[in-house]
Amino acid sequence: RYRERLLDNRNRVVEELMKEDPTFKPPADYRPKKYWKKVYIPQDAFPTYNFIGLIIGPRGNTQKRMQKETNTKIAIRGRGSVKEGASRDPKYDYGEDEELHVLITGERQDDVSAGARCHCKHTCGC
Repeated sequence: RYRERLLDNRNRVVEELMKEDPTFKPPADYRPKKYWKKVYIPQDAFPTYNFIGLIIGPRGNTQKRMQKETNTKIAIRGRGSVKEGASRDPKYDYGEDEELHVLITGERQDDVSAGARCHCKHTCGC
């Protein structure tokens, strides 16, 4: 635990240095902390609404646009996120034991918060 605390402090200092001085090169073993947030999809409250289609968009363009705008990775996880009969990678966690949700990951908390804001024009409560 003490080692983890020291590594967290070190990473925080490296991140501050990178913010202050753009020419600063982080150590070779530095790995930026990944921030994440789960946004649960209100599928029970709105059973007829296609939330997955709204998030992904035509040919995945809406999802790609939101990822680019917010500098995050957006993925749909949980029960019902994988089509029936689709092949599943055993080393990949689909979160099938949880409710349907959107997992937003990024390197900055501000980016993750921006990605979690509702982008639809409806009063869906998401």
